[in-house]
Amino acid sequence: MKQLLIIAIALTSVNAFATRARVHALGHSDHLVDTYTVYTNPARIFHLASDYVTLETGATGALAPTLENANAEGMIVRTMGDAKMGLSLGHESANASSWGLRRLSATPALRVNQQNPIELTYGMKFGDINFAGTLVYSNYNNKKAAVGALEKEATTALRLGATSGDWEAALALGLANSANIINGNKFTGSSDLNLFGAYTVDTMYFYANVATLVAKEESSAGVEQGKATFQGVRLGVVNSHKKDGNELFYSVALNQTESKYTGTPDTKATALQLPVVIGLEVEANSWLTLRGSVSQISLINDSKDETVTPATETAPGVDSTKVAAGAGLKFNKINVDGTLTAATSQTLNATSLLAQVGMSYWF
Repeated sequence: MKQLLIIAIALTSVNAFATRARVHALGHSDHLVDTYTVYTNPARIFHLASDYVTLETGATGALAPTLENANAEGMIVRTMGDAKMGLSLGHESANASSWGLRRLSATPALRVNQQNPIELTYGMKFGDINFAGTLVYSNYNNKKAAVGALEKEATTALRLGATSGDWEAALALGLANSANIINGNKFTGSSDLNLFGAYTVDTMYFYANVATLVAKEESSAGVEQGKATFQGVRLGVVNSHKKDGNELFYSVALNQTESKYTGTPDTKATALQLPVVIGLEVEANSWLTLRGSVSQISLINDSKDETVTPATETAPGVDSTKVAAGAGLKFNKINVDGTLTAATSQTLNATSLLAQVGMSYWF
């Protein structure tokens, strides 16, 4: 019994606005408003219960494989009159290595994420509309890097967001994105854009997301070695039912993506998928919340990947069903979240148990 109590305390938070662990447990559903989804639309800070400090951690990795990052990060948000300001440390912009297309580089040393990123957020209310913007910055320089090793990494980006009543919109712009190695290639982003919009009708949340990214890789002499591009379109709907602090939702989306690297070697990957998510969040009592979701790429799961040798093509793809679960415990104004996940094998181990843990303080 004592061991079960320890696990329950480790898997925590009752506050509806919690951490990325909550987002993970609920299958990354697009309708969620949370301290972590402020990174998607900065204007969402006006929809949170109060000012807060949030701390996040999870399994570490050079490349974030999912929408929630695998790294340590934290954020503080304070109200100043009608305005709100936020400072974030360590947040790797959602799959920054993917968002900046560095993952497509033909040079492994250039497939690097942001290094010690910092973000500044400022928002204001104008009547019924909330506006907010976030400046993203990271800079790394190894002055003693060996030949062939990463020398510099730099990222500058801008996120803009607005919310009002039943609608919201967000725009992410990549202003600068570069990584280079000593006496070797340099990878530079030249056009990064992500546009998101959503509209709520009764219990239905309709959304659309369009992304287009372009980058190039050059030799130390300035000769172009390759060009990377990504295009993605996502259309979806979430049906959410809330009652007495509990929520049941189910969602479906259509995703179409294409990523290419034209150089040596040429690579290309395309996908058309129909992900479905069913999620549930229940207040077991005043101090404990339980949540979980099951997700699957259903019916449509077509992909072709020429990045690997030999090329792969599936239509539909392999089993993709995943279950994520989490719980939360509230200690006065402090909440601590945790999740556990299981893929198709349904095996829980040190990797899946407490895969994401977060703590938030509301004041």
